[in-house]
Amino acid sequence: MIKICGVTDVRTALAAAEAGATAIGLVFAESPRTIGTAEAAAIADALPAGVERVGVFRAGDLKRLAAIHGAVRLDVIQVHGLDQPPLTLDGLPVMPAFRAGFPVGLRHARLLLDSPAGEGSGQAWDFKQLRGMAMRRGLILAGGLTPRNVAEAIDVVKPYGVDVSSGVESRRGRKDVALIKRFVAASLAAFARIESEVQA
Repeated sequence: MIKICGVTDVRTALAAAEAGATAIGLVFAESPRTIGTAEAAAIADALPAGVERVGVFRAGDLKRLAAIHGAVRLDVIQVHGLDQPPLTLDGLPVMPAFRAGFPVGLRHARLLLDSPAGEGSGQAWDFKQLRGMAMRRGLILAGGLTPRNVAEAIDVVKPYGVDVSSGVESRRGRKDVALIKRFVAASLAAFARIESEVQA
């Protein structure tokens, strides 16, 4: 999984998908990347089949989930701030997001682990503490990833996927298509290396 989070316009979403991103994050929580329902619906409708539409919420935003899901074609709900998140919300699979430190006892197919500085901080951290986490555990690595360090992070952690937002921005809240393309290319190459090692 290669997720570009905090996308706010159709052009950027399509460029990310064309580059090889497999998921687009639409942020409904308070953030410089917060998107309105109409804009999110336009992006979700424009994305090609096979690219997941991930709605990003904090616990306090979930009261709006039903209304948003009724207007926006989402595939997955990413939730920050719930200690015991359900497996599904409004009929959609939940992908819980936590600060670094592998959660115990959760049965979700995928879990997003972010910087110890806090979810959405964009701060780099020592990925080596997660060294060798098996891809089968559905671990999605986030926090401080950029086109320059994502390949090393994938090589060290061997996650199921990676998630980036501020690491592909030219300024806060503004995505840079060239950086997205570099991030996706570096990620694809690193995942291909891991796959070849597994098959060897």
